[in-house]
Amino acid sequence: MAGLSYCKGLFCRYNSEPQKSLRELNFARFDNFYGETAITNMIEVYLNPANDMIFSSIRETEYGTTSENIQAAKELVEELKVKGVDTSIIEC
Repeated sequence: MAGLSYCKGLFCRYNSEPQKSLRELNFARFDNFYGETAITNMIEVYLNPANDMIFSSIRETEYGTTSENIQAAKELVEELKVKGVDTSIIEC
């Protein structure tokens, strides 16, 4: 079930459905095999919910990065640290 949720989360992420993506990836993040990559994808969704290339788009989207998104991403980075993952690139 975690693998299916991970795949659904990625599908929703690239189809510009960040809320559905986070819901599915959240289920997969507790799995031993998919957990780390699910958390990494969740961080990326929180920091870039519209999945835009930074500085390449001049149009406004309905999804934006808020302070709550940044705080949630920080908590997920801490969760990765506890699992022993090098988070230096993600933190930058």
